[in-house]
Amino acid sequence: MTIAVRELGLADTMMVEELLDTCRPGWQDALAPGASGPTAFTADPRTFIFGAYDDQVPVGWVWGTHIRRPDGRLMSYVHQLDVVESHRRSGVATTLMEAAIDLARRDGSGRLWLMTQEENAGARSLYESLGAADDGGASILYRWPL
Repeated sequence: MTIAVRELGLADTMMVEELLDTCRPGWQDALAPGASGPTAFTADPRTFIFGAYDDQVPVGWVWGTHIRRPDGRLMSYVHQLDVVESHRRSGVATTLMEAAIDLARRDGSGRLWLMTQEENAGARSLYESLGAADDGGASILYRWPL
């Protein structure tokens, strides 16, 4: 198995839709008819998305955003990493995260961060193997449905 990881941009809207179909089955475009969520995402210079492909077939993705802090520094946030069941534990997630880390470095981020559940031992092991450190905090995620 040879996995190719590709950073997707504005010209790759159809590939983003394929990744959504693979990693988020049943997704619905949240924008008004005639508009495109995948197009809006890839057109935003603050966002990034990488797709993983096994012989042109999507098998995983990682996506996130760059955030400018009030002090001027840039940090990057990974919102979602997912690999289809048939390709887990084969290095796909590692390759996707390495691509996100490399992009954050190239773009000048001083930090890349993400959140996962404490009980997600596989994800925690992956992140630690790539040099991430658990901040040791007892973080609680709050969200507002707007």
